Amino acid sequence: MLQADGSNSIIIVGGANMSCWPDPLRGQDLELLSKAAVLLLQREVPDRVNVLAARAAKKSGVPVILDVGGVESPIPKELMDCVDILSPNETELARLTGMPTESFEEIAGAVVKCHEMGVKQVLVKLGAKGSAFFVEGEEPIRQPIIPAALVVDTTGAGDTFTAAFAVALVEGKPRRECLKFAAAAASLCVQVKGAIPSMPERKAVEELLESL
Repeated sequence: MLQADGSNSIIIVGGANMSCWPDPLRGQDLELLSKAAVLLLQREVPDRVNVLAARAAKKSGVPVILDVGGVESPIPKELMDCVDILSPNETELARLTGMPTESFEEIAGAVVKCHEMGVKQVLVKLGAKGSAFFVEGEEPIRQPIIPAALVVDTTGAGDTFTAAFAVALVEGKPRRECLKFAAAAASLCVQVKGAIPSMPERKAVEELLESL
Protein backbone atom coordinates (compact mmCIF):
# COMPACT_ATOMS: atom_id res chain seq x y z
CA MET A 1 0.00 0.00 0.00
CA LEU A 2 1.70 3.14 -1.26
CA GLN A 3 1.30 6.35 0.71
CA ALA A 4 1.30 9.86 -0.73
CA ASP A 5 4.86 10.51 0.47
CA GLY A 6 6.20 7.38 -1.24
CA SER A 7 6.38 5.27 1.92
CA ASN A 8 4.77 1.85 1.89
CA SER A 9 3.07 -0.81 3.96
CA ILE A 10 3.44 -4.37 2.74
CA ILE A 11 1.16 -7.37 3.22
CA ILE A 12 2.83 -10.66 2.35
CA VAL A 13 0.81 -13.58 1.00
CA GLY A 14 3.22 -16.48 0.68
CA GLY A 15 1.64 -18.17 -2.32
CA ALA A 16 4.10 -19.90 -4.66
CA ASN A 17 7.10 -18.58 -2.70
CA MET A 18 6.14 -20.77 0.27
CA SER A 19 5.12 -23.86 -1.70
CA CYS A 20 6.17 -25.90 -4.74
CA TRP A 21 9.68 -26.53 -3.36
CA PRO A 22 10.93 -30.08 -4.00
CA ASP A 23 11.57 -32.09 -0.84
CA PRO A 24 14.42 -32.61 -0.60
CA LEU A 25 16.01 -29.94 -2.78
CA ARG A 26 17.91 -31.37 -5.72
CA GLY A 27 21.63 -31.81 -5.10
CA GLN A 28 22.58 -30.10 -8.36
CA ASP A 29 20.65 -27.00 -7.31
CA LEU A 30 22.67 -26.72 -4.11
CA GLU A 31 25.91 -27.45 -5.98
CA LEU A 32 25.39 -24.28 -8.03
CA LEU A 33 25.91 -22.28 -4.85
CA SER A 34 29.55 -23.39 -4.66
CA LYS A 35 30.23 -21.20 -7.73
CA ALA A 36 28.56 -18.10 -6.30
CA ALA A 37 30.41 -15.02 -5.06
CA VAL A 38 27.78 -14.37 -2.37
CA LEU A 39 24.40 -15.77 -1.33
CA LEU A 40 21.55 -13.39 -0.49
CA LEU A 41 18.60 -14.84 1.39
CA GLN A 42 15.31 -13.43 2.70
CA ARG A 43 12.42 -14.89 4.63
CA GLU A 44 9.68 -15.01 1.99
CA VAL A 45 10.58 -18.65 1.27
CA PRO A 46 10.43 -21.56 3.77
CA ASP A 47 13.11 -21.56 6.46
CA ARG A 48 14.08 -25.11 5.49
CA VAL A 49 15.02 -23.90 2.02
CA ASN A 50 17.11 -21.08 3.43
CA VAL A 51 18.84 -23.46 5.84
CA LEU A 52 19.80 -25.91 3.10
CA ALA A 53 21.03 -23.12 0.82
CA ALA A 54 22.97 -21.41 3.59
CA ARG A 55 24.63 -24.64 4.68
CA ALA A 56 25.66 -25.43 1.11
CA ALA A 57 27.11 -21.93 0.67
CA LYS A 58 28.91 -22.03 4.01
CA LYS A 59 30.44 -25.39 3.15
CA SER A 60 31.91 -23.84 -0.03
CA GLY A 61 33.16 -20.70 1.69
CA VAL A 62 30.51 -18.50 0.06
CA PRO A 63 29.46 -15.59 2.32
CA VAL A 64 25.80 -15.58 3.34
CA ILE A 65 23.75 -12.39 3.78
CA LEU A 66 20.29 -12.75 5.30
CA ASP A 67 17.76 -9.97 4.83
CA VAL A 68 15.35 -10.31 7.74
CA GLY A 69 12.30 -9.23 5.69
CA GLY A 70 9.48 -11.76 5.30
CA VAL A 71 7.86 -13.94 7.95
CA GLU A 72 8.00 -12.63 11.50
CA SER A 73 8.72 -15.90 13.30
CA PRO A 74 12.06 -16.31 15.11
CA ILE A 75 14.99 -17.12 12.85
CA PRO A 76 16.04 -20.76 13.33
CA LYS A 77 19.41 -21.20 15.03
CA GLU A 78 20.60 -23.50 12.25
CA LEU A 79 20.10 -20.63 9.81
CA MET A 80 21.66 -17.98 12.05
CA ASP A 81 24.72 -20.22 12.46
CA CYS A 82 25.37 -19.93 8.71
CA VAL A 83 24.83 -16.17 8.37
CA ASP A 84 27.85 -13.92 7.84
CA ILE A 85 25.89 -10.65 7.62
CA LEU A 86 22.41 -10.09 9.04
CA SER A 87 20.51 -7.25 7.34
CA PRO A 88 17.40 -5.98 9.16
CA ASN A 89 15.72 -2.62 9.07
CA GLU A 90 15.13 -0.93 12.43
CA THR A 91 11.61 -2.39 12.80
CA GLU A 92 12.81 -5.91 12.04
CA LEU A 93 15.74 -5.45 14.42
CA ALA A 94 13.33 -4.50 17.21
CA ARG A 95 11.12 -7.50 16.49
CA LEU A 96 14.07 -9.89 16.29
CA THR A 97 15.66 -8.79 19.54
CA GLY A 98 12.65 -7.61 21.54
CA MET A 99 14.48 -4.36 22.17
CA PRO A 100 13.67 -0.71 21.30
CA THR A 101 15.34 0.82 18.24
CA GLU A 102 14.16 4.41 18.31
CA SER A 103 17.61 5.99 18.80
CA PHE A 104 21.00 5.04 17.42
CA GLU A 105 22.10 4.06 20.94
CA GLU A 106 19.14 1.69 21.20
CA ILE A 107 19.92 0.28 17.76
CA ALA A 108 23.51 -0.36 18.84
CA GLY A 109 22.22 -2.14 21.94
CA ALA A 110 19.92 -4.35 19.88
CA VAL A 111 22.81 -5.19 17.56
CA VAL A 112 24.79 -6.42 20.58
CA LYS A 113 22.01 -8.94 21.14
CA CYS A 114 22.40 -10.06 17.50
CA HIS A 115 26.09 -10.59 18.20
CA GLU A 116 25.09 -12.72 21.19
CA MET A 117 22.88 -14.73 18.85
CA GLY A 118 26.00 -15.57 16.84
CA VAL A 119 26.08 -13.02 14.00
CA LYS A 120 29.25 -10.93 14.05
CA GLN A 121 28.25 -8.50 11.27
CA VAL A 122 24.94 -6.62 11.14
CA LEU A 123 23.90 -4.23 8.36
CA VAL A 124 21.02 -2.07 9.60
CA LYS A 125 18.84 -0.11 7.19
CA LEU A 126 17.45 3.02 8.83
CA GLY A 127 15.24 4.49 6.11
CA ALA A 128 15.52 8.27 5.98
CA LYS A 129 18.22 8.11 8.67
CA GLY A 130 20.59 6.18 6.40
CA SER A 131 22.30 2.96 7.41
CA ALA A 132 24.94 1.54 9.71
CA PHE A 133 27.29 -1.42 9.57
CA PHE A 134 28.24 -3.09 12.82
CA VAL A 135 31.12 -5.54 13.24
CA GLU A 136 31.53 -7.09 16.66
CA GLY A 137 34.36 -5.44 18.56
CA GLU A 138 34.66 -2.48 16.16
CA GLU A 139 33.19 1.00 15.92
CA PRO A 140 30.07 1.09 13.71
CA ILE A 141 30.24 2.75 10.30
CA ARG A 142 27.37 5.15 9.62
CA GLN A 143 26.15 6.23 6.19
CA PRO A 144 23.58 9.01 5.64
CA ILE A 145 21.11 8.76 2.81
CA ILE A 146 21.96 10.20 -0.57
CA PRO A 147 18.93 12.49 -1.03
CA ALA A 148 16.59 11.71 -3.90
CA ALA A 149 15.28 14.50 -6.09
CA LEU A 150 11.76 13.09 -5.62
CA VAL A 151 10.61 10.11 -3.54
CA VAL A 152 8.03 8.25 -5.62
CA ASP A 153 7.97 4.75 -4.12
CA THR A 154 10.13 3.24 -1.38
CA THR A 155 9.10 -0.32 -2.22
CA GLY A 156 12.19 -2.43 -2.88
CA ALA A 157 14.63 0.16 -1.55
CA GLY A 158 15.84 -2.11 1.24
CA ASP A 159 16.35 -5.03 -1.14
CA THR A 160 18.18 -2.76 -3.56
CA PHE A 161 20.39 -1.49 -0.76
CA THR A 162 21.34 -4.95 0.49
CA ALA A 163 22.01 -6.26 -3.01
CA ALA A 164 24.17 -3.27 -3.94
CA PHE A 165 26.11 -3.63 -0.69
CA ALA A 166 26.74 -7.29 -1.53
CA VAL A 167 27.98 -6.42 -5.03
CA ALA A 168 30.45 -3.88 -3.67
CA LEU A 169 31.55 -6.23 -0.91
CA VAL A 170 32.42 -9.15 -3.17
CA GLU A 171 34.33 -6.75 -5.43
CA GLY A 172 36.60 -6.00 -2.49
CA LYS A 173 35.53 -2.43 -1.79
CA PRO A 174 36.13 -1.12 1.77
CA ARG A 175 33.04 -1.32 3.98
CA ARG A 176 32.51 2.44 3.97
CA GLU A 177 32.50 2.46 0.15
CA CYS A 178 30.09 -0.49 0.15
CA LEU A 179 27.65 1.52 2.25
CA LYS A 180 27.94 4.55 -0.01
CA PHE A 181 27.46 2.45 -3.15
CA ALA A 182 24.36 0.88 -1.58
CA ALA A 183 23.01 4.29 -0.52
CA ALA A 184 23.34 5.56 -4.09
CA ALA A 185 21.48 2.53 -5.45
CA ALA A 186 18.68 3.00 -2.90
CA SER A 187 18.43 6.72 -3.72
CA LEU A 188 17.82 5.91 -7.36
CA CYS A 189 15.39 3.13 -6.45
CA VAL A 190 12.95 5.35 -4.54
CA GLN A 191 12.61 7.68 -7.52
CA VAL A 192 10.89 5.01 -9.65
CA LYS A 193 7.58 3.27 -9.00
CA GLY A 194 7.55 -0.49 -8.51
CA ALA A 195 9.83 -2.99 -6.80
CA ILE A 196 11.64 -4.54 -9.78
CA PRO A 197 11.58 -1.67 -12.34
CA SER A 198 13.07 0.67 -9.73
CA MET A 199 16.28 -1.32 -9.24
CA PRO A 200 18.93 0.79 -11.01
CA GLU A 201 21.60 -0.32 -13.43
CA ARG A 202 25.19 -0.12 -12.28
CA LYS A 203 26.03 2.71 -14.68
CA ALA A 204 23.38 4.92 -13.09
CA VAL A 205 24.73 4.21 -9.60
CA GLU A 206 28.28 5.05 -10.66
CA GLU A 207 27.16 8.26 -12.35
CA LEU A 208 25.35 9.36 -9.20
CA LEU A 209 28.40 8.67 -7.07
CA GLU A 210 30.63 10.62 -9.49
CA SER A 211 28.27 13.60 -9.27
CA LEU A 212 28.51 13.89 -5.49
